[in-house]
Amino acid sequence: MIFSFSKFKSTASFKNQLISYFLFSVVFLAIITSTITAWQASIKIKQSTIENALQITRNFADQSLLTLITESEENGKEAVKRAEGFHSVSGVAVLKTNGDLLISSSSITSKYLLNKKIYFPDSTQLLDEKDDLWIFSSPVILVSGEYDSDTLDPTENPQEEKIIGHVIVEYNKHDLKQIQSSIFINNIVIGSLVALVLAALMSWEVNRITGPLSKLSETMKMAKDFNNFPKAQLQGATEIQQMATVYNEMMEHLKQQNDQLEQNRNTLESEVEIRTQELTAARDSALTANRHKSEFLANISHELRTPLQAIIGYTDLVREELEQECMESQVEDLSKSIRAANSLLELINNILDLAKIEAGKMDLYLKTVDIKQLLKEAIETVQPMAAVNNNQLIVNIGDLQDKLVLDRQKVMQIWLNLLSNACKFTKNGHITMSIYNDKQYLHFSIQDTGIGIPKDKLQYIFEQFTQVDGSKTRNFEGTGLGMAITQTFCTLMKGKIEVTSQIGVGSCFNVRLPIQFSETFIEVDKIE
Repeated sequence: MIFSFSKFKSTASFKNQLISYFLFSVVFLAIITSTITAWQASIKIKQSTIENALQITRNFADQSLLTLITESEENGKEAVKRAEGFHSVSGVAVLKTNGDLLISSSSITSKYLLNKKIYFPDSTQLLDEKDDLWIFSSPVILVSGEYDSDTLDPTENPQEEKIIGHVIVEYNKHDLKQIQSSIFINNIVIGSLVALVLAALMSWEVNRITGPLSKLSETMKMAKDFNNFPKAQLQGATEIQQMATVYNEMMEHLKQQNDQLEQNRNTLESEVEIRTQELTAARDSALTANRHKSEFLANISHELRTPLQAIIGYTDLVREELEQECMESQVEDLSKSIRAANSLLELINNILDLAKIEAGKMDLYLKTVDIKQLLKEAIETVQPMAAVNNNQLIVNIGDLQDKLVLDRQKVMQIWLNLLSNACKFTKNGHITMSIYNDKQYLHFSIQDTGIGIPKDKLQYIFEQFTQVDGSKTRNFEGTGLGMAITQTFCTLMKGKIEVTSQIGVGSCFNVRLPIQFSETFIEVDKIE
């Protein structure tokens, strides 16, 4: 399994982490130190061995002078024997200046010299190196001429040096490798032993230091697991004793708080029971009052609407007769009366709808509707209102099905509320209605170029009996119920309405209503 350092940090105890870090550091330092020491020692031993081999080669060259002068193998046997007396010298050879082998004690050297044309340097040097040996070369120099000490100028009898041959010495690496291997092994063993001793000492010291901290941790865990307030012992380093002191003070404080909370809980339980009974009674009273209010509003609205419709009808008949008599002044007065009565009827209808909504009696009536015909009726209804303020009404129809399943009355009410609001708050402008549907929703938006709505008022426009601003809306008719009813209808149909607006630019209302298609719809009377 692959070791995860992050998991170890999150799961291991502080003591184990500390011991692990110390152990790793000590072992790593011991290994690195031992390796570097062994490596440096090996380099020095190798250099010393090469120097020793060079010295042996020079001595062998000096001893081979007579052998090359006489070109006699007998004269060279003693020098060869002395050279091979060194433990690591595996073979030697003496060569003439033309490269001919004069004497050899090693078949390896002979093969090496016969199979390879070699340039021999004029000084003692390492000629070649193989895996298991070195081959050193040194020239054999004959000094001719004598130096007369009585001559004032030593240059009158100069000494001449002449290379009369070369010697080859094979030096085996076996002993060097054994020494290097021994150095590495000894250093690693000693370093490991030192690391183990240091690790044991560090482990003992870490246990001594972290022991009180572990006991404090166990005491804290006991307080959590058993929900009591145990005290910690004051021991260990100064910082740990300070932590234990603070912990004990905290436990004492929590115990006092717990006792006080237990006492207060008993008191509060009795008070909550009393308050619950009072709130239940108040809630029942409020529900009863609200129900009576809704019933009263529904009844009074119904009672007012019937005579008001009669008044509007008879007034309209009288106006038509006066129009035939060309009594323009009286016709204008009656038209004002009819407009006022229609406004009052709209208010009563809104209050009746609001009462139904609050009473939970507002139902959905889903039927197959000719959506384009319904749109035409809505536009024709609002067209006179748009003309009053010299507004241009524009309708953009996108990808729209002819037949959709929805609540005809409520969709019509939403359109009329939004369009009438746009006509009311827009003068000499444009009101654009865009509509289309996709597989799930009917989308439509109504955008105007009216006075706009302040950003800080947008959140209030869907509240009951609320308009944009009192200082402005005094110039406009309205009860403040239309937008509240519109939002309620959208919510009832599981739809959504959103508004964006800018002062002096206009407002845009976007509505999304879920739909069904007529070919997949089974018609029912209503959906509650």
